[in-house]
Amino acid sequence: MSVNVKCPKCGSTHVQLSNERGKHGCLWTVLFGFYYLIWVIIKWCIGFCIFLFYDWWMAIIKKAQNKGYVWQSKRWFSNKKRIFYCHDCGYNFKA
Repeated sequence: MSVNVKCPKCGSTHVQLSNERGKHGCLWTVLFGFYYLIWVIIKWCIGFCIFLFYDWWMAIIKKAQNKGYVWQSKRWFSNKKRIFYCHDCGYNFKA
C-alpha cells in the first residue's frame, strides 16, 4: 500500500492494514436475520443502480477521453472494512 497512514493517537507511521469482517452469532441471526437479509437485497439493488446509471456511462465517457475510471459501485459490493493497527501504541482506527 503506497499511502502513508499515521496513527491519530501517537503519530507513528508504523501501522498495518487489516481487513476484518464482523461475525454474528446464532442469537443475532435468529433475532435480526430477516432484517439483515432485506438490507442486503436493498444494498445490492442500490449498487446495481449505481453501476447501471452512473458507472457504466462514466466509464464510456472516460474511455472516449483516454482516461482511467474508478468504479464507484465496487464499494457497495466489497463488504470490507479498512481497519488499521498501530504497532507502536496498539491503537486500532479506521481510515
